Amino acid sequence: MDERFERLFLRQLASGFEDLRGAEVSVTLPVSERLLNELVSEAMPRPAPVRELHVRPQAGDRFAVRVRIGSSPLFPAFNVSLSIERQPELPGSPVLVLRMDTSGLLSLAGPVLRFLDALPPGIRVEHDRIYVDLSTLLEARRLSASLAYVEQLQVHTIDGAVVVSIRAAVRRQQPC
Repeated sequence: MDERFERLFLRQLASGFEDLRGAEVSVTLPVSERLLNELVSEAMPRPAPVRELHVRPQAGDRFAVRVRIGSSPLFPAFNVSLSIERQPELPGSPVLVLRMDTSGLLSLAGPVLRFLDALPPGIRVEHDRIYVDLSTLLEARRLSASLAYVEQLQVHTIDGAVVVSIRAAVRRQQPC
């Protein structure tokens, strides 16, 4: 993002978007598999023990994930099936919850990922659930305050894309 635009956006955010009072926006944003994987790659902490990570969105709020941890060829890649279990509930709980559907070798995936610290801040694994805290993820970009303007956020999948629907507004009297 252009630094000038970023500075302008952050100034407006800090002022409560005072120059945009009354604005409303509703957007449906399909994010391709390619772009999703670029975003995931950029979000991974450096250095991360994850050697390979590919997320493939599937129809019906599902994902197929291929993961390889460690640099040794002795560590095999494993596949994980995820489904969206709970949408973020704004403003109280900006957390997307995913459920791991695969059994067997997958039962080791959660503890291995936690142990290796392979997940960025804002993403945690507990048993067969993955919690994606949008506020914490946005905080890394100094954007968590922007969630105060989001009235609804839904994440769904179709084959080959994640579809994010957002409804946001800058109300005349925005909550502090």
